[in-house]
Order: sequence, then C-alpha cells, then structure tokens
Amino acid sequence: MSPSIRFRHEAEPHPHLVVEQLAAPDAYAALTFPDDLVAPDAPWGITPGDPAYADVLRDPGWRALHDELRGERFVGSVLAAFADDMRAAGCLVDAERARLTDFEESRADKERAVLDAAADPDEVFTRLDFQSKGFGAYREFVHLDWARRIVGGILFFSDADEEGLEGGELALYRDREYGDDRWCHDPELTAQFAPRHNTGVIFLNSNRGFHGPRGIRRLAGRRRWLYFTISSRVDVWPALPRAA
Repeated sequence: MSPSIRFRHEAEPHPHLVVEQLAAPDAYAALTFPDDLVAPDAPWGITPGDPAYADVLRDPGWRALHDELRGERFVGSVLAAFADDMRAAGCLVDAERARLTDFEESRADKERAVLDAAADPDEVFTRLDFQSKGFGAYREFVHLDWARRIVGGILFFSDADEEGLEGGELALYRDREYGDDRWCHDPELTAQFAPRHNTGVIFLNSNRGFHGPRGIRRLAGRRRWLYFTISSRVDVWPALPRAA
C-alpha cells in the first residue's frame, strides 16, 4: 500500500476497498478542488488529455497525489488486495503478472465498448478524472463499467453535511435475477457510502460488481470526487450474452 493511502478490503456485498485515508491530512487540507475548471456539460469532468488537466497538475500537491494514485506501487497494492477475488471471478488479468503501461484513453476511447480485442490482458493502465457537479447534474443509474475495467473507484473530495447533500451516496447492489451477463435485471441495494472528506471506495468491476450513485434529493454546494480506474485494453470479464 502507498505510504499515505490507507484502505481495508471488504468481501461483502461484493469485493471492494474502503479507502480510510486518501492523503495525509495536512496534504489533503492544502488541496483546492478545481471546480472552476470542470465544464458543466463535460461528461468526464477533467480527464487526461484536456488542457485543464495539465493546469491542475501544475499544483505540486495535486501532482503528488496524481502520481501516487497512478503509480506502480499503489496500482500493485490494489491488484494484490483483489488478487483472490479476481481469480474467483474469472478475471483474465493475473494480479501478480500485471504490468503498468503509460497508455492513455482519449475521450473518444472512453466511449468505445472495446479498445483492442487482441491486447495482452496483463498490460494495464490507469485513468483519473476530476469530477465536480451540483444539484440535478446526474441521475441514479445501477451499472457496471466497461468490461476492460478491472476496478473502478470513487474518491471523495467533499462532505455531504458541509455541502447540504441528501442522497448522492455511492451505492453497491446485488442482482436478484443475476444472469452473469453484466446487466442488473433486478437490483437490490446492499451498501452505500456518503461523501466524506479524504475517503473513498474502490470496487472490483466483476460481473457482480453493480454500483452507482444514489439520486440526489438536495444539494446546496458541490459533490466532488476523483474517478479512478485500473483497466486493460482488452475486455477482462468473460460474460454470457445478455439475457432477455
């Protein structure tokens, strides 16, 4: 595990890591989230390749956290924490053999269901987006991420109480009519995590890893978070065709 990041593994309701501390408290307190650089209509907030991304990383504090989250040590610690779960769920990536590459998904790539069907599953890459949204900016949606995502993560940079936020939790679900087809037919809420400073959740994006934001009932300020993922260019979760 990286020096400043603390997390614990939870097996239920499906494998996830509860991030108890993302950055050292003094380092976290020194960070100012770049709300003014997040375009209201940008589907991925500030993402690698955007001019604003480079602007954010000129701040030494953001650069340090960015490099830690996207570095070999942290990526290795996350994959090691999920290694048994990945094997049990049939993931094509071997956590012990995974190699971090410098591949960057473009905005066009992010919309593609498949990047490269012939790629080596053990060649992995990261993505880190800056997201900041106000009331009414997104809807409740139970889903899985693209099948190339090994893990996904929501790393909070706001506090529900401070922002007057009701709802907006990151929620985990199980499918009561599970079909192993990467589609949630009958979702049941099983866990939820309200935004709290310097915390987060990283979830295994297996065929059972259903998740999504809860609907927002009230929000006076902003819901701020980093979206983090470790992915392969090839789909890593074999699945059945979608059931009717």
